[in-house]
Amino acid sequence: MLIPYQLHLNDEYSFEFITESGIRYNIYFLDYSYMFADYTKLTCSVYSFNIDVIEGNPDGSPGDERVGCTIAEVLKRFFSRVNNVAVYVCDSMDNRQYARKRKFDLWFYSYNDGTLIKEDGLALIEGTELYNAMILHKKNNQLTEIILAFKELNEKAGDK
Repeated sequence: MLIPYQLHLNDEYSFEFITESGIRYNIYFLDYSYMFADYTKLTCSVYSFNIDVIEGNPDGSPGDERVGCTIAEVLKRFFSRVNNVAVYVCDSMDNRQYARKRKFDLWFYSYNDGTLIKEDGLALIEGTELYNAMILHKKNNQLTEIILAFKELNEKAGDK
């Protein structure tokens, strides 16, 4: 069984870890509730979920399964608060958003213990496809409402 890398807690919503090959990652959550401001009945805490490489080049390193295992551990801690919601947007700046989606999907389905749900989304903004996903705990008391809001936001993303 894989063991997650040792996590350094920066604050309640930010973690760092360093891989065996010296790549340093920052995993953090930012308030994303403003995106759901029009859905006044939602009381969930919504955050964006972000993964940044701080040092090193993961493209030049062999695949490291412990990275996905470590990210799963961060999500497990985050979702100890059942009503938390995380939205993950695949960066499209280098046109590798679909590769990021595939990698995240692989991690999610490999390490999900069955307590989390992932709802995939696709927003079309100015001709660019933005892959995204909402992750929430199965026991979230507003599960249906937040998923419907997420779907609606993706459908309206390109509207001006």
